[in-house]
Amino acid sequence: MFFRPFFAHRAPSLPSRTNAWGGAILAIVAALAGASNVEAATADEVRAKCRAEGRPCVGLVLSGGGARGFAHVGVLKVLEELGVKIDVVTGTSMGSMIGGAYAAGYTPEEIEGIVVGVDWDKMLAPRTDRANLPWREKENDYQGLSSGSVEINARGELKLPEAIVPSQELSLFLTTWTGRVDMVNDLARLSIPFAAPATDLVHGRRVVMQKDCTLGEAMRASMSVPGAFAPLEYKGTLLVDGGLVDNLPVALAREMGADVIIAVNVGTPLSGRDKLTNVVGVMAQMVNILTEQNVRASIESLREGDILITPDLEREHLTSADLKKSRQIIEIGRQAALQAAERLKAYGAPEAQYAAWDEKRRRPIVETANANHHTLSGIRVDRRTSLDPERVVAAADLPLYEPLSRERIEEGTRRIWSEGYYSRVNYRFEPGPNGTEVLVLEPHEKRDRYSTIRIGGSLETDFDESHNFTAVFSHTWHLLNDWGGAWKNEVQLGDEQYFRSEFYQPIGTTSNWFVMPSLEYSREKYDVYRDGKAMATDRSAMFDARVLAGYEIERLGYAGVQVGYLDQHERRIVGPDFDSEQSEIGTNSPYAGGVVFIDTLDSVDFPTKGVRFGLQGYVTEGDDAGAESDYYYLGDFCWPVSWNRWTVTTNLLVGRSTMRGTFCLGGAKKMIGADYGRWVGSRMEYGRFTVSRNVSDWTGMSIPLWLGVSTEAGRAWNPKDDERFESGRDDWHKSASIFAGLDSPLGPVYLMLGKTFDEGTALYFVWGHRN
Repeated sequence: MFFRPFFAHRAPSLPSRTNAWGGAILAIVAALAGASNVEAATADEVRAKCRAEGRPCVGLVLSGGGARGFAHVGVLKVLEELGVKIDVVTGTSMGSMIGGAYAAGYTPEEIEGIVVGVDWDKMLAPRTDRANLPWREKENDYQGLSSGSVEINARGELKLPEAIVPSQELSLFLTTWTGRVDMVNDLARLSIPFAAPATDLVHGRRVVMQKDCTLGEAMRASMSVPGAFAPLEYKGTLLVDGGLVDNLPVALAREMGADVIIAVNVGTPLSGRDKLTNVVGVMAQMVNILTEQNVRASIESLREGDILITPDLEREHLTSADLKKSRQIIEIGRQAALQAAERLKAYGAPEAQYAAWDEKRRRPIVETANANHHTLSGIRVDRRTSLDPERVVAAADLPLYEPLSRERIEEGTRRIWSEGYYSRVNYRFEPGPNGTEVLVLEPHEKRDRYSTIRIGGSLETDFDESHNFTAVFSHTWHLLNDWGGAWKNEVQLGDEQYFRSEFYQPIGTTSNWFVMPSLEYSREKYDVYRDGKAMATDRSAMFDARVLAGYEIERLGYAGVQVGYLDQHERRIVGPDFDSEQSEIGTNSPYAGGVVFIDTLDSVDFPTKGVRFGLQGYVTEGDDAGAESDYYYLGDFCWPVSWNRWTVTTNLLVGRSTMRGTFCLGGAKKMIGADYGRWVGSRMEYGRFTVSRNVSDWTGMSIPLWLGVSTEAGRAWNPKDDERFESGRDDWHKSASIFAGLDSPLGPVYLMLGKTFDEGTALYFVWGHRN
């Protein structure tokens, strides 16, 4: 199908001479173009300016290639050293990011500083920083649920995620990076005219990102690798990575007025047969085939006088995913450009002339007093959402009539996104009264009244007699009303079983108060020991119906009071007194209690910063016969402190209850070397001290790998039990261990070797979060 780009001009060949009138006209056009910080825009204006200077128009063409595109920065450094004046820039994918920044006035050194300083782990994380999550989302981590989910729309149809990586962090990064020119919506009016190709995902054709778009939008569209990042919605189309149709946009540069081309190709070459042994390699090869076909056509279109630079990235086996090797890739790009230096010098300008041109290129297009600060007179939501717009604005938590940095405004949009209701949250500024601005929020809601399914679980084994597993299934129905009501149902199978149903309802549009009624049924088995041997097995079961009234403490946690009805029983199913009247004890009674939960940990399994503090408890009502009230209290504390890659973590647990089987110790994560549930009681005191190091820098792995040592001390007992049974003794137990832990995409994985003194030594394999 024939496709007409947004603009199309054929580049005429450079004339050998011009008549007097033509020369005068060209001189006038060039003078007008140089009268402001806005450079030439159309292809005719570009050519006129170059003709007036008596030189050909030079177009810089930067290909896509993922991390390999960092080589473009090294090429820019050499072009600067040689005094090569660039008249138009085109770039695809990573080439659009580097080329667009150069066209906007950044120096090669500034671009290098930005790409080297990017936190790529954060950029490509499947979700936002844990500190930004609501407390309900943080609690999912303790159930071992996956961070990703499968969505179900209102018609009951499954909806897979748009992409592997959310685009929010990438969009915020590009918006910030291009902030100095975010008022420009015609990229031909940048310091150097710029354009980037993207691919229309519906029709498979090229779309040129230049008119009616910001530089950040152009970069975002051209960098949207299909499947990795969600497509960009633009003028009713869905746009993805331009590399599929034009990875080396030579023709586009000529359409913009270029007479000669300096093209830098960093695309990934086709893989050999030995690399095509798995589905990932085959799918990557499919994309590379499409890319290489259009790159080959672009290279074949190069003419005499054009220069092609191909950095030798294969020699060091550098791939598009080597984002953390930016300095090495930049240097390889620089070396490749130096090899072409003699040919590049032909387009160099005298030192003074180049210095004047470069100073003008770097000059801001629009002078502002402080481009990084904004004073807001209003905040408006510009898209329909199921939530009340006031609630969306409140989530941003941005004050009016105070100078706000761009970073703080971004943090506000990140808070909205982290609520989980939106695939992304864009923003822009509009003029306000008296020099202020209006912040316009554009949250892209996933779906009205949508629901999500998450699965998770855990496994623990000592490769001998101690095994424990769980499987968790969770379903949440979101946005049930415009205050943000949500209904969650969760079931866990395995050695510890439970079913829980809860309804979370905020009280008001912008209030932090909420109520949460819930029902829960749970049960588990545990052994009773005598002289180091299991002599009996008990089963505890609990039914709990309660209503929690609480207050959300921003992103820190919550505090609340709760009332409910509790039915809890313990029954001996194997061992002495089996099936006798004494084999079952329990309570059923109304109760009242409270809870405080503060959680700022960056990870529940491998924390490096933050703190967790939890305190909860309740007291039941006594009966008319004078029986004592039952009670339950639990305090939990976790505090990691880090220096570089080293982390020291302190964990403390203290529990009190009137029920015998409430707390347990033993297993890989609590007194390693002893069997799981080795000590059970109504009293529990436990502490662990861990020293660990992230050694992924030693291994070169992109996934965090931890090595560490820990020491533990704890006890669990029942004061009312006969001391012939170990559960009646309050002896302290001590253990030590070494471990390796992998923070994998499928959940934490541990290999642990430990010894509980006077008990035993064991090697454990653990997958998933274990409380």
